[in-house]
Amino acid sequence: MKTKPSLLIFMGITFSQLFAVAMAYLSKPISIISINPNGSLTVYTNSTVKQVSPSNLTSHLPVQAISPFGVGVLGSFLVSIVLVLGSLVAAFLMVIALRKGYMTYVVAGVLGAATFLLNYYIDSFLFGYVSPLSVGIPVFLSGLIVIYSLMPSKFRGLLYLLANVVVLLNGAELGFFLAVSFQKMTVIFLAFVFSAYDFYSVFRGPISRMLGRPTSAPEPGLEEAVQKPEKKLLGPMMVNFGQVEMGLGDITFYSMMPTAIYMAGMGLIPVFLEVLLIDFGVALTLILLKKIRPLPGLPIPLLLGVVAFFLRPSRS
Repeated sequence: MKTKPSLLIFMGITFSQLFAVAMAYLSKPISIISINPNGSLTVYTNSTVKQVSPSNLTSHLPVQAISPFGVGVLGSFLVSIVLVLGSLVAAFLMVIALRKGYMTYVVAGVLGAATFLLNYYIDSFLFGYVSPLSVGIPVFLSGLIVIYSLMPSKFRGLLYLLANVVVLLNGAELGFFLAVSFQKMTVIFLAFVFSAYDFYSVFRGPISRMLGRPTSAPEPGLEEAVQKPEKKLLGPMMVNFGQVEMGLGDITFYSMMPTAIYMAGMGLIPVFLEVLLIDFGVALTLILLKKIRPLPGLPIPLLLGVVAFFLRPSRS
């Protein structure tokens, strides 16, 4: 008996979210803003900024916080704007690479490097910075993704499933890293600005140039709503859930949101509420997907997910 695509989608998204939160729980990451002249560290934790001595750190995984404009509201807004502008530039560069015939190699290089760095980041915490597992696992997984990017038609059955799982985990790990690196207010701004960017990118921007313009949904039995000549090139950047493919960026943001709530010290109830809100937003998006394709996957889930960020933090 085959599993319904919708069930696979919610299983995959929920798994990526809980995986990212579990990494935050196990590694107890802490965001270091600066190292002070007296040797103490300025850290961002539980939505507060404080100074601690290195000997008092309880974190297993210190991370440099991304806050070049400060940790206030204005700093968070500016960081989010810089990131979305960087994403826009990267997307246009991908279009240029597509036209020049280099797209396959760009995707292979970017995904291969990202897979190695993300998995080494996690595995070094689990197995130590220099060990056969902490180096060997990232090398194997990044090699798998590079081959998958260069020769996707060779991946069938369990090998194709393994490649999809690796892409899904990459999204969860990147979501975890972003949640650790940014303060809560920055995550909220990211939800808004990247939702707007996703609309533009799919309907008017570079993604529409690669995937085609949105049209009405196909009749039952037909696979595609639009002509997608470059689908195979972007396949390694997407997770296949049967009849629906979800971009790596969508998985990243879905995983980032509940992890950021956990990192802000708001408690587990808001975390699980965030997971439900994201999943509900994905369900609404899938309903709309029956009417029009392609459709941006971020706006509805992220804008619903922002609600949980304004709950009162747990004091337990």
